[in-house]
Formats: sequence, C-alpha cells, structure tokens
Amino acid sequence: VTGLTSAFKTPDCYMHNCAFVRVMPMKQSRPLALKPAPSEMSARDVIVRHLSNDERSNESQMSIREQIQSLSDRIKVAQPTPQEKKLCTKMVYIIGSGVSPTLTSLSLNILSILSTADVILIDSLSLPESELRLIVPTNCTILNVGKRGDRPSMKQLEIDQLLLTQAKSSRNDIVVRLKGGDPFLFGRSRTEIETLQSNNISYSVIPNLSSAIAGPHFGGIPLTDPLLGANSFAVFSGTTAAGTCVAGSTLEAPLKPRNWDDVHVDTLVFLMIGRLDKLHLLCQALTSNNQRWNTDTPCGVIQNAGSEANQKVWRSTLSEIVKVIQSDLKNDENTVSPAVFVVGRVASLNLLENNA
Repeated sequence: VTGLTSAFKTPDCYMHNCAFVRVMPMKQSRPLALKPAPSEMSARDVIVRHLSNDERSNESQMSIREQIQSLSDRIKVAQPTPQEKKLCTKMVYIIGSGVSPTLTSLSLNILSILSTADVILIDSLSLPESELRLIVPTNCTILNVGKRGDRPSMKQLEIDQLLLTQAKSSRNDIVVRLKGGDPFLFGRSRTEIETLQSNNISYSVIPNLSSAIAGPHFGGIPLTDPLLGANSFAVFSGTTAAGTCVAGSTLEAPLKPRNWDDVHVDTLVFLMIGRLDKLHLLCQALTSNNQRWNTDTPCGVIQNAGSEANQKVWRSTLSEIVKVIQSDLKNDENTVSPAVFVVGRVASLNLLENNA
C-alpha cells in the first residue's frame, strides 16, 4: 500500500504532513528514506563491525550477526518514485535514542535514518559524535545543542531556530534531531515541532524509552510491586526551567512550597536532580511534614543508568541519602548527574542483586 496522509502512525514512528509509506510483507512498516544508505556502510555492517570489537564468545557473536542479517534481509525500505520525491523532498526526524544509547541498542529503523542524514542535532545524553560517525555519511554535519546543568548552553529558542534553518537549507534532505531518552518526556520537543508546523515542514517523531522508567529498573528498583502495595508512581523534573530546585514550588504558585503529602502515589521518580545541594533540598521538602514521606522512607539514586562502565547506585533513606553519596565521592564533587532519584518502599528492593 502506498499513499499520502497528513498523520500516519506506524508501530515505532509518527509521521505528519507529507509522508509516503509502503507497507511491505512484514508486520512493521518503515518511514521513507529519500536517499539510499551508503553501500559501503550499511546499518547491518556497522552493527556487525561494532560487535566484532566486543569481548564476546565467537558463538555469541555469530548468533547476533545471524539475527541482524536475517532482519536486514527481511525489512526493506521502499524507494520513492520520482513523483513522490517532488511532493516530499525534505523530512525532519525527531528521534529518542533511549537510555545510555549505543549503536547496538538502536533499532534498525533509527540506524537506517541516521545512515542517510545530512544534519544531526544531538543532545548531551544522546549518542556521542564519535559513535555517530561510524554510521552517518561522511559529509553529514553533527551539531551539539545539548543542555547540561550549570554549563553554558544554547537557549531553546536558539535550538528551535537552528533546527528550522537546517530544515530549510537546500543542502539538506534529511535532518535529525536526536534526543536522549524519549523526545516527549522532558524532551522540550513542543516548541521544535511547533516551529516546524508553522513553517509547513514535514516531520516524523520516533519515541523511545525514558530514564524515568528504565533508570530505576537498571538499578534493580521496580517502580511498582504488589507485595509492597506499590501500585502507582509519578515522574517529576527535579529542576525548574529557571534552573532552581523543584522542591519548593508548583507551576501555579512558583513561590509557594508544594505539599508533597498531596501527591497520592506510592513511588516518586525525579529526573534532573543530580546536584547534591538540590537533592538535599528536595529530601528536606519531602520530609517537612514527616507524614506520607518521612525521614525513614527508602530512596535510591541511579547515576548513568544503563551504562555498564559508569552506572552507580546508592540506596538509603531520605534523611541519609546525600550523606551516603558524599561519603562515596571525592571531596570536590558536588554532582552525580545524570541521575534518577526514586522515593518509596520499592527503593528498598534490589532485584538485580547477584544478577549474572
């Protein structure tokens, strides 16, 4: 089936405005690639080459290669006709890269798009440029627009305009906005998308896994657990848009402290809370009434979630967690960013202990 639609949804992709999709004899369709991937650097070849550097057994490597080759052979990207190229000559992809992403953790769909990109705007928590260079065309431009706390970074309005400029450029057919985690969960995607919409530029959104969900799980902490009666959770940003701690404010009353006892869930999850002074303020705010959340409430901090080399997990109570972290850090360190903070009875669990 080939067709035009203003809003077409595939299992892992949302396409808007001008979007041609051919459904092949597979359960999952693929977004249109306007330029073929370079023959000398296919997505499959990149993954296989990347895996060949991994210290795995030969049997394991062959198994992975065979699976990737099978998928690559079965999933084909439909090539556009000349008429389709005239109607839809540009596309912006807003892609989530997941948690602690590597080339081997990305789907073939995303790898295929990256292998045809003219420009990629990356975040601090998306793939590093060194890895992207293994798969993107040699003439692809990679621009780092990531935001990191307490460091100079581009304003969101500047990023919006840069994305628009690249999308309008006659030199670019495929523009990728690559974000860590999921683009719609604390991903600041709204203004970027509205900028594209107001300029009638076609775009596609590909969601992915957020550290709000995967981060605690990488640390062995389930967000829900029926045996503990933990059946709900809520996710918050630990830092406001102005860069201050979220502990003492709400959207409606930024100067009025939030009553955390009114947050009727079993588990709290905070992102962007890696600075220890902010974490300390948040713990104090949560325990101010010493009711729903008290000084003995279990909590955990997961740093660099999902990274085999750099992940760290600290567990304690709301009254002690900052002291536990400080005792484990060098004297001059005051942050564990990027970090996920989990509060509730589930934080006392470690379901990955002694995990092979």
